[in-house]
This record gives sequence, C-alpha cells and structure tokens, in this order.
Amino acid sequence: MKERPGCDDARQMARKGAPASPVAVGDTLAGKYLVERILGAGGMGVVVAAKHLQLGERVAIKFLLPDALNHPEVTARFEQEGQTAAKVRSEHVARIHDVGTLDNGAPFIVMEYLEGRDLAALIDERGGIPLEEAALYLLQICEALAEAHSMGIVHRDLKPGNVMLTRRKDGRAAVKLIDFGISKLMTPAVDRQMTLPAVMMGSPLYMAPEQMISARDVDHRSDIWSLGAIFYQLLTGRPPYDGKSVSQVYDLIMLGPPRVRDVLPNIPEGVEVIIRRCLRKEP
Repeated sequence: MKERPGCDDARQMARKGAPASPVAVGDTLAGKYLVERILGAGGMGVVVAAKHLQLGERVAIKFLLPDALNHPEVTARFEQEGQTAAKVRSEHVARIHDVGTLDNGAPFIVMEYLEGRDLAALIDERGGIPLEEAALYLLQICEALAEAHSMGIVHRDLKPGNVMLTRRKDGRAAVKLIDFGISKLMTPAVDRQMTLPAVMMGSPLYMAPEQMISARDVDHRSDIWSLGAIFYQLLTGRPPYDGKSVSQVYDLIMLGPPRVRDVLPNIPEGVEVIIRRCLRKEP
C-alpha cells in the first residue's frame, strides 16, 4: 500500500489526530505476520506493513478500528471486501493473500504490498499529464474493471486515490486498483442486505448521478462514469465537476459533461468523444 510519511507507529498517528491503531510495530498477528510499520489510518480502518515470518514476504494488512466493530454493517462490508477482491485475478488489482481475525475477533485482510503512490498524488504533483501516459493508465484500469465486471462486481468507489501507480520488475509503469470496501456484487440478495435504497456511497466528485440517488441500484455503468471522470482529471489536472457540496456537483452534472478540448485544444476529438460518452447523464 502507499506509504504515509510521519506515521511510524500508532502513538505518532494519535498525536496527529488519526485514530489510534489497535496494533503496534513489533506485534505478531495470527502467529505469522510481524508488524513493521503503520502505513495509514482512516475513519474505520488501519493499514500496516508486515512481514510473513516463514516466507519473509512483505505484505500489507488492513483491519478495522475498535469503534468500527460496533457497527455490524461495517464489519459485513469489510469481510465482503476481502472475499470480493480475492475473486478478481487481474494483474491490475491488488492481490489478496489471506484473511483472518485478531485475538479480539476483528477481521483483517492480508494484501499485496505495493510500493509507489496513487494517481491522486501524481495529479497533485504534476497536474495534467500527457495523453499517451494517461491512456496507458486508463487501459490498465479498464482491464481491471473488465475482469471485475465479468464476475458481477461493481467497484463503486473508483477514483484516483484508489488507483496505485507501481513498477513492474522490468521497470515499466503499472497501475493496481485497490479498495473494494464498498463494492457491489451483482447478486441482489447480497447487496440489498447491506445497502439501503437511498444510501449514497462513494466519492461525489467521481460518482455517477444515479449513484448519488441510490448506491444500491447501480451497475457496471457507474464505474464507467467514474472512469471518464478520472480520464478527464488525468489530462487536465482537475475533476470534471468540482462543486463545494454534493448538491452543487449534481447540479453541474445535470448541465452536461465539460469539453476537455476547451482546456486542451490539441487533444484529439476521439478522446473528447470517449470522455463525453463515459460522462453521460443517463446510464
């Protein structure tokens, strides 16, 4: 997973205002994973770098914070995340190695350790990037999505921060799709048990209009919408719809997709067509 500077241990994270990690550097999890570093924490979970004691392989381990264990729907989604991501075998999806539980019963997911940064960090540093480079990343995301969609899996939170930029052994750039935490299995009985009809899930700047209305009823076309938003931002350095609130973003979407050629006149018309098709208001 991506490294978070300044988060060397749980105490330092707590001082920075991040949730305290229930594990610390030096802890051994499940009798075989030695925690080496705390990589980052969010509102519900923590990710650590660890080493498999028998194999010597470095992995990333994600688990829930204690407060999150009080919410059954969060625990259910976390467990589904591991099961869902493990089914996708694309080289452009972070591999799942193992799942298990801590001594306190908290579930954890053992993932491929990725060195690099996400596309959000790349955009923050460079702004827009050349078309050839953007297309390379986009095609690899498409490969990951094609694999997931063929298995009835909708990611539902596709955004630059969930696409890691890494390097293959030969040095070539490669992207890996991560975080299937709010993914949807296209089996109604499965997702409907955990997602209420009017619940909004995802990241508004990259969320299709139908997903803003109801996350439960979306399908693979919502991921395609998000893909168009990412492509636009990779080229221009900014998201296609940048409102200060969800309602403002929705209103901008209803006006229709912006023209990338208004920002970058030399972009081929075919690229414009692709982005506008992805960002159609109607699924």
